[in-house]
Amino acid sequence: MLNGLFKTKEPAMVVNNEPEEVSTFQEFILINRHEEGRQSGHALQGSKAGLAVCIRRIFENHKEVLRKDIIEQEKAKEPYKVKLQEYIQKNVQFISRIKKIKEEDIPRVQGKIENLKNDIREFKNNPQNVVGDKVSKAGFYIGLTILAFLTIYLFIFYSSASYSAFFKEFSLNSIGVADSIFDAQALSKSFNDGVSELVLILTIPFVFIGLGYLIHKFQEQKSWTKYLKIFFLIVVTFIFDSILAYEITEKIYNIKAENSFEEMPPYTIAMAFQSVNFWLIIFAGFLVYLIWGFVFDFVMEAYAKLDQLGILIRTKEEEIKHREEDVKKLEDEVDKLNYMIGDNDTEAEKLRTILDHRDVIRPKELEHSIFQFLNGWLEFLSYAKRPHSDSDDAHKLVNEFVVDNVKSVTVTS
Repeated sequence: MLNGLFKTKEPAMVVNNEPEEVSTFQEFILINRHEEGRQSGHALQGSKAGLAVCIRRIFENHKEVLRKDIIEQEKAKEPYKVKLQEYIQKNVQFISRIKKIKEEDIPRVQGKIENLKNDIREFKNNPQNVVGDKVSKAGFYIGLTILAFLTIYLFIFYSSASYSAFFKEFSLNSIGVADSIFDAQALSKSFNDGVSELVLILTIPFVFIGLGYLIHKFQEQKSWTKYLKIFFLIVVTFIFDSILAYEITEKIYNIKAENSFEEMPPYTIAMAFQSVNFWLIIFAGFLVYLIWGFVFDFVMEAYAKLDQLGILIRTKEEEIKHREEDVKKLEDEVDKLNYMIGDNDTEAEKLRTILDHRDVIRPKELEHSIFQFLNGWLEFLSYAKRPHSDSDDAHKLVNEFVVDNVKSVTVTS
């Protein structure tokens, strides 16, 4: 039954007038594989083993034809050569890109990073070049400390002076200026007098602190009217201090008048201006208030400069971070390109092996011939009323053969 299984069907005879050198590939494609498949199926009774032998014979016949035909062999190798050249060309481009990244792109970004770091060092060493003045952290903290103690002083002074001026009852034992102004029990006494008295005593110091803050804010303005506003605030503060001083000195004068053996005239503003105690109270509050305002202005200006310097430094640091991310992306790109070069080298080596040591096939023509043969084989199975499973097995066998022997060596783009 297997007689003639490995015999190749001979092509039709050619007239002697044709040239002797005829492409054997032409002989291959002229074979009617469909008819051959039908006849082989009948001869082999549709056996699965017989189909496998026939498919293998077509495959070997295809390679043998191409092997003997140098022209067709070179044509068959052409796609592999083209693909090999593509891999080589891609690797040349990848290597060129890697060289550019390592020798130009990364050094350029690293140079920018170093320049940014130099800028930060320059900011810290010579801040006056950035903010226009020498900025000293020590000066800022010293000013802040002085401001804190002056704030405490003003709070104590104005709370005590306000209590003495509005609520305190004086006696002969407390008519000294120090006793009249600085009362250690001012808060507790005002609390005993009532909540409203306590709130007033606690908030009056912030009135003066608020006036000092307004002076600083007016100084930030560009218009010349700021000087009028500042002058007005200073006058208001002086009048307020004068009222407190007048009230205190008047109470002291009245206590002395009540306990004097001689009749004393009523207390007047003129008498207040002539009193040393009046001016002592004025300077103890108003002068310190002015000093507080100047120190506050200095501290805020120093803070603004330090903050401006800090913003510049933080901006540079953020830019450095972005540049470092750029370097990381470039390094990742190099790694990716090296990986692609390795893959291309592997694929190129496979193609070289095929070109140097393996028979090259023409996949499309070979696959077409095999499936033509399968169609003829299936036609016999259908004619012989074979079970549907035989057709499925035949399909499966041929498909597996094509995948393993044809598509596995097909050049893909």
